[in-house]
Amino acid sequence: MSWFSHTAHPVQTEVEAFWYLNLTPEQQLAHDKLLEHLKETRTLHQGHDDRFTLLRFLKARQWDVHRAAAMYQSMVKWRIEQRTDHVYETFTFPEREAVLRHYPHFYHKTDKYGRPVYVELLGQTDASKILEATTLERLMHYHVCDWENLQRKILPACSVLAGRPIITKSVILDLKGVTLKNFGSAAQKMLRNVVTIDQDYYCESLGQMFIVNTPTVFRMIWAMVNPLLEERTRRKIVILGSDFLPTVTQLVPLESLPACLGGKSQEPASLQDVGPWLDVQLPNPVKNPHKEKAAGADGQEGGDCDPEQQQAAVAVKATTAAVVSPPSSMRQSATAPGRLHLEEDE
Repeated sequence: MSWFSHTAHPVQTEVEAFWYLNLTPEQQLAHDKLLEHLKETRTLHQGHDDRFTLLRFLKARQWDVHRAAAMYQSMVKWRIEQRTDHVYETFTFPEREAVLRHYPHFYHKTDKYGRPVYVELLGQTDASKILEATTLERLMHYHVCDWENLQRKILPACSVLAGRPIITKSVILDLKGVTLKNFGSAAQKMLRNVVTIDQDYYCESLGQMFIVNTPTVFRMIWAMVNPLLEERTRRKIVILGSDFLPTVTQLVPLESLPACLGGKSQEPASLQDVGPWLDVQLPNPVKNPHKEKAAGADGQEGGDCDPEQQQAAVAVKATTAAVVSPPSSMRQSATAPGRLHLEEDE
């Protein structure tokens, strides 16, 4: 178990994991009010006007419509100022291999709910050497591109495979070998930037986080990290020592855990992304199962925006989708901002 936990059962239940499919009438009403407000103020942003995006911002602000609207509008302002769509479509990162040597991270298969599992080996991370290989600005562009790829490619593919919308990921941070040296000034500066991006602009995209192999010095490290996190983020974190497998495998099957974390998955090298999303290609014409339009966002009432109909359609597509093996890469281009584009082979 964890010495840091907010609940008696820290590992999420299925109902908790799929909160966005189990709304109360009050939460649905909040969604409708937020949608109406954003349309009235002309701040509903194309590519981020789907039902699940609005629900994420509402949940991040405790279902307070006005606070959620302010947070959403700040996200839109940030995307425009940072030209996020342009960065995603044009950014290249030739120094990635050099960065990976000092910042090992990768996606590895899915948890039992079908969510992608993201792993960082923080004990092998050296922020000073990372910033010798690249700049902080380019590293943050890389980080944003990783988020965009998750939302545009990985999560939609996982949704097809799961037969229901997947909008969050699970995270495992391995602290084996971590010392205070790993959290020097360079690391703290990187962390502040990452936390701001993650919590403010990609809010409620984290399902569950396990921090494992925590060393003796972790209490001091946590004292530095904890103030940066909002309470909603902290509640998703389970902190464990070296005997973490019994807890982690409640969510991530042993067969899906990489060998470096005591799992049975040997494929391939640990720094390569591995996951069923790499083998999914949707035949045209197919609507993106992850980009469920918010009811009425396209000017239509009802229609194919009904959640139950959407889930049924996703399940059908999961059985009929073509299967291919595209190469794994840090970034795949999109044909339009925020839209998944997967085509049949010519």
